[in-house]
Amino acid sequence: MLIMCIFLVLTVVFVIGTVIYLNRKKSNINRDINQATKAKEKDKGKKKSKKQLADILQLKIKDNIICLGNRYSNVIRLGNIDYNMLSNSEQDSIENILIQTALSIDYPIQFFSTTEYIDTSKVVSLIRQNKTKSTNIQEYKEYLIKYLENLMENKTISVVKNYAIISYDGLYENAVEELNRKSLSFKGNLLRAKIVCEILDEDELYNLIYRELNKNEALNISNLKEGGKNLYVGKKQKTKAR
Repeated sequence: MLIMCIFLVLTVVFVIGTVIYLNRKKSNINRDINQATKAKEKDKGKKKSKKQLADILQLKIKDNIICLGNRYSNVIRLGNIDYNMLSNSEQDSIENILIQTALSIDYPIQFFSTTEYIDTSKVVSLIRQNKTKSTNIQEYKEYLIKYLENLMENKTISVVKNYAIISYDGLYENAVEELNRKSLSFKGNLLRAKIVCEILDEDELYNLIYRELNKNEALNISNLKEGGKNLYVGKKQKTKAR
């Protein structure tokens, strides 16, 4: 009888121990699975962030300044002049001014040219804002708007745009003042040569980078507000946009 009681107690202890062991093993397995899942989600988050060009290059745009590390830059759109239509004296004068401007540059500067498809969205917007009660004029406006929109969408006309990038290395607080001074001086010198220049603002900078990374896409300024600041459009996004 005593032996049976002992075996009975041992059996109960064994069953209880087995249940405890299995529960602990199950909880350990669940914990490992949760940790592995969290690690995968974390890795996915890192991979997604790396797809953003701004995260890879640490590029930021604030007001009219591009910030890349400790380098700050203004981008200036350069105007054009019809050099061949000028007289010999005017050509000599412009050449002298450009030489003086080049000699006065003692800061980092880059020049680049790019081909851009013509953007008629601003003209279309101005035409639509101009209200009229005349039926004939309204019909002509609609025809003109349709023509300009097709012109931009079909990418039949392209223009060459030239830019100058003036840079400053240092602190942001100093960069604002220095870039403003250098850019205004550069613009003033070229204006003497009858070359009108414009410093690109924040939207224009995003727009420029967007166009350079999406050369085969018809660009509309509305893309900027709908996600153009992502800087790059993938194949899936292009398909959806169409």
